[in-house]
Formats: sequence, C-alpha cells, structure tokens
Amino acid sequence: MQYSRKIHWQFLEEELTAQTEAFNRKVGTSASYLLHETGELFVAMFLSIKENGEMILMMSNDRPLPRKGEYLYCISLPRKFSDFRSWGEMTYGDLIRNKTDYTEVVCIWQSPSDNPKYSLVGFRGLSMEFAQYIMEFPKAILVLGPNKPPFEYVANLQEVVKNAGNANISSILDNDYMVSNWEPVLLDQSKNIPGFLLTQLNLSDNVILQGPPGTGKTYLIAEICRTLAEQGKTVLVTAMTNRALMEIALKPSMKGLLSEHRVFKTNLTTDEAQECKDLQSEKSLTPKPGCIELGTFFITSSLAKDVNSTPPFDYVVMDEASQALLGMFAVSKALGRKSLWIGDIHQLSSVTAINEDRIRRRKYSGLVYGLQTIVESSSFPIYQLLETRRLSPRAAGYTSIFYNGNLKSSATQFIPLPGFDLKEGPCLVKTDMKVGDITPSSGIALAKSIVLKILENKGLKIAVLTCMVKTSKALQKAIFGSIRMGHSDITIETVARIQGLTADVTIFVIPNASMNRSLEARLFNVATSRAVRHTFVIADKDIIQYPLMDSRVKKYLEELDKEQSCYIPYNERTCTDSIESPNKNLIELV
Repeated sequence: MQYSRKIHWQFLEEELTAQTEAFNRKVGTSASYLLHETGELFVAMFLSIKENGEMILMMSNDRPLPRKGEYLYCISLPRKFSDFRSWGEMTYGDLIRNKTDYTEVVCIWQSPSDNPKYSLVGFRGLSMEFAQYIMEFPKAILVLGPNKPPFEYVANLQEVVKNAGNANISSILDNDYMVSNWEPVLLDQSKNIPGFLLTQLNLSDNVILQGPPGTGKTYLIAEICRTLAEQGKTVLVTAMTNRALMEIALKPSMKGLLSEHRVFKTNLTTDEAQECKDLQSEKSLTPKPGCIELGTFFITSSLAKDVNSTPPFDYVVMDEASQALLGMFAVSKALGRKSLWIGDIHQLSSVTAINEDRIRRRKYSGLVYGLQTIVESSSFPIYQLLETRRLSPRAAGYTSIFYNGNLKSSATQFIPLPGFDLKEGPCLVKTDMKVGDITPSSGIALAKSIVLKILENKGLKIAVLTCMVKTSKALQKAIFGSIRMGHSDITIETVARIQGLTADVTIFVIPNASMNRSLEARLFNVATSRAVRHTFVIADKDIIQYPLMDSRVKKYLEELDKEQSCYIPYNERTCTDSIESPNKNLIELV
C-alpha cells in the first residue's frame, strides 16, 4: 500500500487535533475537581534536591499520590495561589497561565514520612534551570498535573511530510509497502554481532534488527556506537524516551568515550547529569567526528524538518523503533547516510491519541505501526537476535510463541523463590472476577498477598503490571498502603509505560473488563517477559474462553493452564484472608 503525502499529513493533523482536544479538556477542567475528585492534580511542598538530582516533595495522604513512572507537569505559583483553598473556580489552565516557573518530572518513588499524615515522593527529570530556581524557595508549594502531549513531535513530522524535494525522505514516505511473507535472519552469540551488523551497513544503507525481550539490544547499540566513534564517524542515536538514551550512555562500552567528553545529550536533566557525570549537555544536535549525539524523537524530528539535501550524520541508530511512527523513519533517512533501526514489532508500538477503531476505519495502521510496515514489506535486510539473557529456559519457551519458536535462553542458573513451590517462569492464578469490574477486589487482593510474601526476601525487584490506569491506581493504593517501608524495589504501572523494565518477579493483573486490551498480543508479550525468575498472571477463571483473543496469546494461556496454574475461589472471606494472611498457602501451585 502506498500513502500519499496528503493522506500522511492528514493523519498527523488528526492526531494533533485529538491530542489537543484531550489536553484542552484537562486544561479547561476545574483545578479543584482534578485535585479532589479525579486525583489527576497534586499539591506538594518542596523539601530538597538530592546530590543525585532527585527532587523530594512532601504530599498529603488524604489525597491520591502520583503513580510511580507517571510523567507530570510541575509548576510553581505566586503566593496568592499556593493554597488550593483559594483556587475557587480556577481551571488547570488558569494555574498554568499564572505559573512562575515550570519543569517536566517523572515520579520514581514514594515513602512514608515521620508524620503519618504525609508521604515523601521522589521525582527526577527536572530541568537544571528549574532546580536552580526552586532551591531559592525552601518549602515552596508546587502543583503537579497532566503533562502536555508531544504536539511538537507531530508538528515536526508534518513538516517532514511536506518536504517533497528530499530523495531520502521520499524513499520512505513514497514507497509502496506490499505485505509479504518474511523471515528474519537469526543471529546467535557465535557471531560477532556488532561487527556483523556494521558489515551489513557497509553493504546496505538501512538495516533492521529485531530484538526480542532480554536479548541485549542496548548493549549492542553501545558497542556499535563505540566502534563508529573510534572510526571518526558522526553518530546520532535517537529513541522515544530519554530513559532509553541514558541506558545506552551508561553501558560499559561507552565509558572511554564519556571520559574523553565525546558523548553529548540534549535536554540533560539534573539527575541524568549526576547519574552519568561525564555526559556532555548540548542545546541542539550537532554532528562531531568521533562523537555520539543522543536525542529523543522530538529533538531529532525538529532537526530533520530543515534538512533538504545531504544527511548531516554518517550514521543514525534508532532504538525503540517499534514506537516510531512511519514518518520517524523518514526523519532517520533525512539525517543519516546509514540507518540502523533496532526494535521489536511484537512489543510496544507507538501511542496515539486517535483511538484504534478510527485508525482501522481510516486505514492509518501503516502510518502508526511504522516498523511493522517496513518489516512486512521486506525491502530492507532484517535480522533477529536469538538468545535472551533475561528469561529462563522455561520462560523463553513461552515467550518464543510470539517469535515463531525462534527464541532460546542463555541463562544458566535458576534461583528458587523461597515460600513458593514453583517452576521458574510463568504461572496462571485464576480466580472469580465480576464482568466489567476494572478494579477487581479478588485480583488486587491476590496481587497484594503475593507482593507481601515476596517482600520477606530482601532485595528482590517486583513489578505489578496491568493495562488500565484505573486498575494500576487501585493496585498502588492497596499495596503501597500496606507497606511500612520505602517502595524503591516495587514498580506498579501500566504495561504501556514499562518497555525495557527488568524485574525479579512480575505480577500481571488482568481484570474481567476491557480484556481485548489486556490480551492484545504486544501488551501481553511485554507484560509476561519482564521477569528473571517468576511471572504471575492473575485472571478470571474463564479467561481461556474469551473469544476475541490473539491465537498466540491463546496458545500461551492454554499451555500455561495445563502446566502450571491454580484456581483460588473468591468470596469476601477469601479476599480478607488473602489480605490479612499472605503466608496462608496462597500460592501452592503445581
């Protein structure tokens, strides 16, 4: 299928409109309503900024706390608006218009304070300018609310789409993508994979690397970047998130380049500067021989809209390529003479404000799922990593269902989880859930009981995942409310926010509501492939009979149901027992 530039531009315009309308509804809503009723607005007292760049705030336990991993827009206000009781009919937009300074932040931990009425909450990602500003105002009152969508990213892609004179952009946007049967070339560890991929880039301007969970994609990117920098090449690395870029910068193979001040990043935050002290801050991406430039899709697309002829970089490496719209691949071609696209079409895709139904009706799927569009056309060399270091052999066997059986584990040791009589890898915990209940008491109680039992083992990282924000908030309230300690080793989040996460144990809660989302193949694959040791899938007892299920998800659950599953009936007493007595043989699975 070939998309005209007009249709491509129209898709981006509809996405921009959908983002704007959704954000405007938030901006036009009463600030007090968002604070007290929906829990989308937060009021906090500034306490300090730690040496590692984290900002510590104190928040009242009378209202919901931000979710860990939640990105927020943080503003300071004039003194007359610092007391939320003075807001009256002011909207969230009114508060934003009256701000004295601002930054974007992400919540990373929560902890009880000495006063039981308050919690301490840690944030990272604040700009260096905001950090300097707020340090002058100890105990200042800050307001945190919904962050604005990536308007500029979409607008940048529109400018790229309008560029009809650039042959590199045309090679992506004007291509006729015909779906064909494709099989990637499998790469195991017997090859020097970084060297092999660089050789292929000498033969082809574009190479795609499919990386299943735990196969070391970030490690490979760092190795390739180091080699290219040592050859004196100009290299741009781009990804959807700043966190993905930081993971690359922190890999051991980048240490030499960092010590020589040859790695640069745009929008460097206070915590990033502390986490990677030799990382150089840069306002705009500038090619430098022998250096690595790190920039998000937003920053990178901003540079590409002004390129009309020769690409400024020798190489562009795109991480998280499955999260890129098709237009982002045109950005890569505009900026780099050679492009290496690394991602996984079976993991998280790009997030759009346009809903899935409209995407199907308007036939925009090829523009939304950019990597899949390019992969399925088989117009570029495609390779797939074969060995996962994260997953145990049994877990890799289940995850391999999503990769035509082409995934094996290189993990050599399995450490049993004390208190649980389980094989390594996934297990299915079935219970009774009401149809349509997005915050099922049974599922939440079971998840809480499992967490409390695991916490008897010190130092284990736990991820509690679900596909709905409301379910995630209910899980946070139940679990964090019962733990009298810091929460740094526990992540409770929606699946859409955690690609790249690794945990010792994962608990995936599937309510008996909106199951088409929880059982969507990409989300299900991501949720069940995070754990090094165990994955608990908590679902309704009749989940196998759900009719609208991807065949791979169905196979996964059917095999798991036969091999390692249990049924825990739900009633009010069972729920209470599981909350109060987490050690009571709750997880005696076979």
